[in-house]
Amino acid sequence: MWDAIKRKRRSRHPEPEEVEEGGEVEEVEEVEEVTDLVCDRCKRPLQGEGDGWNVVLDKGYAMGYLCPDCQTGEENAEAEVHEATLDYSAGRVEEDGRVRWPAKGAWNSVSTGTHGAMRENKAIHMLVSLEPPVLRVAVGPQSDARLSGLFRTETCKKAVHEAMSSKGARPGTRDLAYLVDSGMDATDVWVVEDHVRAVGGIDSHKLVVVYSPDIDPHLLDAFAPEYADSMREAIHAQ
Repeated sequence: MWDAIKRKRRSRHPEPEEVEEGGEVEEVEEVEEVTDLVCDRCKRPLQGEGDGWNVVLDKGYAMGYLCPDCQTGEENAEAEVHEATLDYSAGRVEEDGRVRWPAKGAWNSVSTGTHGAMRENKAIHMLVSLEPPVLRVAVGPQSDARLSGLFRTETCKKAVHEAMSSKGARPGTRDLAYLVDSGMDATDVWVVEDHVRAVGGIDSHKLVVVYSPDIDPHLLDAFAPEYADSMREAIHAQ
């Protein structure tokens, strides 16, 4: 956890020029460099791995640090909840010093590329897999470029669109259908051409989104609400 926190902390104090005649003070937020992390209450310095220490956060900013001996029962319980639900190994610090950790099992970045299965089978348009903390999306030139719109975040949409463009993918005209397959891994989603629905050799103009009935919720959260809702409905319809 400590590797994900810059040795900076936020402090608030009034600047002299901002004290008005009426005596009111506007608080100004500053960032101060901290060379050694010490407990805010007993001033004991952090040593070793910092086991049992808590960082005090305010909207993601480090405001202070507490050693195990100085934590209240409530503070310790809150820390245990965070330890159980947040992935401290995947924390990242933004430019302004704000610390963010994804939920355990979730993703906080997207990686685009290709996959051996797509090279062997041109009916596969997209493979999506969750390998926390990365969402991996494989695309190929046979992919429907409109599939970039499946994703919830602009970052994902942009990354997938750029990957498809680099491989020469073009927008298609196929609609989406949903297939819940109990043999699928819960962390995978496949988008394939719907040969099963083709009648008399005529393309049904469908792409099928194939996934597990026990799909990982963090993976499901990758998809835009309208698609995620359709995927849930297909599961419930079983």
